[in-house]
Amino acid sequence: MLNKKINSLPLKNIAIAISLVISASAVADNDHGKNKIETHTSNHVENHGNLTSNNKTKLKSYLTSGVEPLTQGEIKLEQKTSKTEFSAEIKIPVPSNALAVTDSAVASSATMFLVLRNNLGVDYAECHLDLNNIKTVTKRGVSSVIAEYEVKISDRNGFLQASLGVCDVDLATVGIQSGIPLIQYGDSAEVTIDTNNAIVGLGNF
Repeated sequence: MLNKKINSLPLKNIAIAISLVISASAVADNDHGKNKIETHTSNHVENHGNLTSNNKTKLKSYLTSGVEPLTQGEIKLEQKTSKTEFSAEIKIPVPSNALAVTDSAVASSATMFLVLRNNLGVDYAECHLDLNNIKTVTKRGVSSVIAEYEVKISDRNGFLQASLGVCDVDLATVGIQSGIPLIQYGDSAEVTIDTNNAIVGLGNF
């Protein structure tokens, strides 16, 4: 009976039915392809400026919540197959009443301290930032003095080189155990200055 009913349909109706089946199959295939693309791109996880892939890890944090609102700063760790680089750069205005930096002479003698903590709140590394530069910047006809502090350490195939500053990566041992802090996702950072022990900035990875 079923074959008879099909055979009795007009050829035009049969063609329309076949066309609808082909269109539905094409849509399904197209949707399936889209799911593949989304799954592929989701292999790269990005959060707070952090990027992780099969052979490269990059963690970055921008400093906020310091007592001096004009402070700018970022902390960055980049790991590749044969090279690891860690850096932190802090810029503060001179003078700054909030940081007890009254002039360039005070800025030149000041020390910045960066403390890194894991997600349990335990300190695991401390870095000293060196003064890198004091310069005058002019924007829209207004000049201001900026002091820049930085720590920059690299490890290429086991060879450690610190171009600016130093990091102690073993706080339980007496003295400075130089190295690169191996920051993990979920860690936090706190930067202070020795002029008045004020918080220069806070960051999260």
